[in-house]
Amino acid sequence: MKLKKRTFLILMAALTATFASAQKQPLPEWQSQYAVGLNKLAPHTYVWPYADASDIGKPGGYEQSPYYMSLNGKWKFNWVKNPDNRPKDFYQPSYYTGGWADINVPGNWERQGYGTAIYVNETYEFDDKMFNFKKNPPLVPFAENEVGSYRRTFKVPADWKGRRVVLCCEGVISFYYVWVNGKLLGYNQGSKTAAEWDITDVLSEGENVVALEVYRWSSGAYLECQDMWRLSGIERDVYLYSTPKQYIADYKVSASLDKEKYKEGIFNLEVTVEGPSATASSIAYTLKDASGKAVLQDAINIKSRGLSNFIAFDEKKIAEVKAWNAEHPNLYTLVLELKDAQGKVTELTGCEVGFRTSEIKDGRFCINGVPVLVKGTNRHEHSQLGRTVSKELMEQDIRLMKQHNINMVRNSHYPTHPYWYQLCDRYGLYMIDEANIESHGMGYGPASLAKDSTWLTAHMDRTHRMYERSKNHPAIVIWSLGNEAGNGINFERTYDWLKSVEKGRPVQYERAELNYNTDIYCRMYRSVDEIKAYVGKKDIYRPFILCEYLHAMGNSCGGMKEYWDVFENEPMAQGGCIWDWVDQNFREIDKNGKWYWTCGGDYGPEGIPSFGNFCGNGLVNAVREPHPHLLEVKKIYQNIKATLSDRKNLKVCIKNWYDFSNLNEYILRWNVKGEDGTVLAEGTKEVDCEPHATVDVTLGAVKLPNTVREAYLNLSWSRKEATPLVDTDWEVAYDQFVLAGNKNTTAYRPQKAGETAFVVDKNTGALSSLTLDGKELLAAPITLSLFRPATDNDNRDRNGARLWRKAGLNNLTQKVVSLKEEKTSATVRAEILNGKGQKVGMADFVYALDKNGALKVRTTFQPDTAIVKSMARLGLTFRMADAYNQVSYLGRGDHETYIDRNQSGRIGLYDTTVERMFHYYATPQSTANRTDVRWAKLTDQAGEGVFMESNRPFQFSIIPFSDVLLEKAHHINELERDGMITIHLDAEQAGVGTATCGPGVLPQYLVSVKKQSFEFTLYPVK
Repeated sequence: MKLKKRTFLILMAALTATFASAQKQPLPEWQSQYAVGLNKLAPHTYVWPYADASDIGKPGGYEQSPYYMSLNGKWKFNWVKNPDNRPKDFYQPSYYTGGWADINVPGNWERQGYGTAIYVNETYEFDDKMFNFKKNPPLVPFAENEVGSYRRTFKVPADWKGRRVVLCCEGVISFYYVWVNGKLLGYNQGSKTAAEWDITDVLSEGENVVALEVYRWSSGAYLECQDMWRLSGIERDVYLYSTPKQYIADYKVSASLDKEKYKEGIFNLEVTVEGPSATASSIAYTLKDASGKAVLQDAINIKSRGLSNFIAFDEKKIAEVKAWNAEHPNLYTLVLELKDAQGKVTELTGCEVGFRTSEIKDGRFCINGVPVLVKGTNRHEHSQLGRTVSKELMEQDIRLMKQHNINMVRNSHYPTHPYWYQLCDRYGLYMIDEANIESHGMGYGPASLAKDSTWLTAHMDRTHRMYERSKNHPAIVIWSLGNEAGNGINFERTYDWLKSVEKGRPVQYERAELNYNTDIYCRMYRSVDEIKAYVGKKDIYRPFILCEYLHAMGNSCGGMKEYWDVFENEPMAQGGCIWDWVDQNFREIDKNGKWYWTCGGDYGPEGIPSFGNFCGNGLVNAVREPHPHLLEVKKIYQNIKATLSDRKNLKVCIKNWYDFSNLNEYILRWNVKGEDGTVLAEGTKEVDCEPHATVDVTLGAVKLPNTVREAYLNLSWSRKEATPLVDTDWEVAYDQFVLAGNKNTTAYRPQKAGETAFVVDKNTGALSSLTLDGKELLAAPITLSLFRPATDNDNRDRNGARLWRKAGLNNLTQKVVSLKEEKTSATVRAEILNGKGQKVGMADFVYALDKNGALKVRTTFQPDTAIVKSMARLGLTFRMADAYNQVSYLGRGDHETYIDRNQSGRIGLYDTTVERMFHYYATPQSTANRTDVRWAKLTDQAGEGVFMESNRPFQFSIIPFSDVLLEKAHHINELERDGMITIHLDAEQAGVGTATCGPGVLPQYLVSVKKQSFEFTLYPVK
């Protein structure tokens, strides 16, 4: 603590000197990198006042205090495009604001009808001809710099009289001045940590006026070049709190474990008390366990009556302490009391405390001495309000993360709302807290602001404020210096400073790579081979943890299994954080009443800076509805995994991947199901298995009936006792194994429904008609299909859509070379031509109708490899009327799967609809696929339609739109139904990969560009 105070004084002295120099320039403060703030209180941990000690253990409990007052709500607001046009004396109490509009605080002004929301990724949005400006740090545009003027009134409660009053602005972007009752309090830049001012001496009895003048851009914007919507205004809470004249200014809790057995808790507490006291006073603390029992207590008399007192309590230990970790977030409650000479409590504050260690030990990242795998995600703050996220939405985020086996969140790329930290402490989610520093637009070379020492003050201020406000949270297990801002002297200094004030928690920085100023080799988007190459080196002493990987843009997250095959087998490869948690889209309604997701470029004039739809990278969409790939994440991140070691006796080897939980906390439910969904055997088991151990469990032999061709052993795990976020009926892990039955048993097939007839087009060789008792089933011919409407990844994959379109696979026709027809069969040889008339290959089709009314279509395709370098799929496609909307299938489900993203799909019998199969990604793209399908059936409400099977497991999809429209559309509202649905039956289809930012589809998941044969059989049914 003493070192911290000395460091802060040095920082402020440097700031004062440099700012004094900057004042000589005829530029406003918001154009200076030195002007990080004026008259702000020194950064400190949150010292919220509490009404009762029982509120300290409740997230947001301080809001119940009589000494807390929220200023959220309606404010008067004025917005101008140019600083010269701002109302320059609006902060005066006498200024008339009757004609001003109301605006919601918190909430970005672009989401409330002012200015333009701009989405860019790694560039500065103002570095553009639209704003007549080229980047030139620290300068930002002047004439085009929007200004929002905010005002509201408030009355201080009568019982605050004679007390100190503080104004706190949790987050305002990008720069602002603040006044109370016409008096300038100061200014601030740095939008993601709180700024506070002591307003005691400027308050009036009765009505008071608070005013903020907010600038869209400032020099601080050069350090806030994150991949997000660039928005403006008051985006977090504004509030007042009151303390006595002598008050607790700061405190630092160190709650660690002994480094030998990690069983004994070691507690240290340092407190800073400031302000005058007329009499003697004392500071006391009580540490309570979860039952409310006091386990530690101490008190110290404050001998000095000076303005600042630093108190260090004696170190204390707790034998067999209940340690904190993400699986068992055991918390103690620290109650801090400031008392007067008579022992009366004058101030009550505190926080929740978790005993844990976070360290690099023997080259591995460890929690409480145990090497852990990081099963993480990145998380931006995003909602339909902009960067303002409600408590309810934060609670929904952490619930979904815990339910889907995520154990770590990286606060990308800035400190987040304080309520989020309380949730992570309480419910158990490791955190990487990241300084609000990204100067991506300046690159990583000589121009990088990391190398420019004139920006050291700003770098240090942001790092310092991040650390001081959040230092007491056990959930924070890693500090991050920033993101994509190059590396140099400024990050070396911030690393050194963090290490000087706290040696325990690791510090990481991706751009440091293998330089000294990172404790973790935390690269982003590295391939599996690159990870293997690193961990295969000798004398490495830093773990490999991907700070970003598995870019979840659109239909994505293919190849996750291959990453985790490495992480689970290479000790120094310890996982990573997926990019990222939530799509950063806004939901809008068009003039026709149809909703859609917006992306970059959808607001403002044509040509506005934009990085398009790159904002849609989430595991959930913008309103927190899970994407299909979140289910894959849940499956691969699960902490209980099994292999089938004895098929006869159904013996499974179970691995416990939990770090701190015995499997006796869970119940195993198992069953064996036949192809028709019949349960052939079932049971439950209680399994005792220590963390990281394995155990064999024998379920017992199950005799399959002779009528069963194959059966499925399903293992399902759930908690014995509920946690606040995961109930006992929630499946936390599962595995499935296929059991071979009687191969001579005929697979399920429908009975003959009537007279089937077919017609082959003599020009194309396509199946142009398929009828049942004279009724046509097809709305468009059955043709060869080699293309799919591109996913976001396909458009960037070197083996993807660029090659497919270049070969013309998106516009194929068939031209008959030979045709031989008989009564119940036809044989066709056809050229497959692209839109330019080039032959991309030869296809042979054999159509054969059997006595049961089944039509077998056998296809052999030989691609011309001089033209065709890659294919999206190899299969057949056709269309039917949209009345055929009922779908049943035996295959992996019940959600969308692809060949490189199907670990989460269980083979089973599923009933769904065409509409439910289609997943609405923010940007329309290929969707609805199912893998390892044995058969599929498509019917109308009356049960009439077609049954489809193959001689081997296949893939299929059905969507309610045409492929042409799906490929063309940029927004969901552009998808118009035409009365038909589109069916694909695929022998092969490429995986989805993560090529938007990372590895493309792995070689084993590409479609083979060679001569291949496949067959499908169609049974008209009713």
